[in-house]
Amino acid sequence: MFVSLNHRLLYGLLVPSSCIILGSIIWYYNRRKNKQVRLNRSEYLVLEVQVPHYCVGSIIGKGGEAIKRFQQQFSIRCTFAKDDDKCLKENYRILVIRGQRQQVYEAEVEIRRVIADLPQYEQIEMFIPENMCGYLIGRNGSHIKDIRDSSKARLNMDRKIIDNLENKTFTRLIISGTSEQIAAAKTLVEERLYQLEQKKQGGDNGFAIKTNFIQDDNEIIDDDDDD
Repeated sequence: MFVSLNHRLLYGLLVPSSCIILGSIIWYYNRRKNKQVRLNRSEYLVLEVQVPHYCVGSIIGKGGEAIKRFQQQFSIRCTFAKDDDKCLKENYRILVIRGQRQQVYEAEVEIRRVIADLPQYEQIEMFIPENMCGYLIGRNGSHIKDIRDSSKARLNMDRKIIDNLENKTFTRLIISGTSEQIAAAKTLVEERLYQLEQKKQGGDNGFAIKTNFIQDDNEIIDDDDDD
C-alpha cells in the first residue's frame, strides 16, 4: 500500500515535469524557426537594373543559355520586365533580379560589368520613301541582308510615316551598332538608293538627302525590282 502510494506520487511529479520540459523544447524550437524565417525574409531582395537594348541579346544569350548560366552562378532569379512607354522611348529594358541580398548585389555588379565591356552602340534613323523600300530590301530580303553582313550593323524597317509637307509616305529605317558599323551601313544604303536614282533618271545624279529624308520622285518601283 505504501509502495503503491509512492509510485502514484512519483508519477504525479514526473508527468507534469515531462510536459513542461517537452513544451519548453517545442516553444524554443518554434521560436528559433520563426526567427530564421524572419531573417530569411529580411535577406530577400528584388533589384531592378536598366539594360540598354543593344546589351539585351548578349545577356540572354542564344536560346537563353547565358541568362540561365548567370542565374545558376549566383543562385538568383532574373527576368526582363514588360516594356513600358518610357523604356521604349529611352531605349532600355528593365532586368529584375530576385534572391538573397548578397547574391543579388553580386549579380548586379556582374551585369554592370558585362554592359560596360560591350561595345557602345548607337542608333540613327533614315527615312526611306515608300516606293524605294522594295528596291532597298531586294527579293527575299537579299539586299538588306548584304548590307547587314557587310557592315555588321543592325537594320530594321519600322513603321510608315507621312510627311505632311511633301505629302509623301516614308518608312523609318533604324540602323544600330558601333559608330563605324553605322557609318558603313548608311553609306551602303545611300549607294543602293543612288543606283535606283540613276536607273530612274537615266544616269542623272538626282539622288539627295534632304532634311533627314531621302529625296525621291513620284515613280512607283515594284517590290520585286532587282538589279
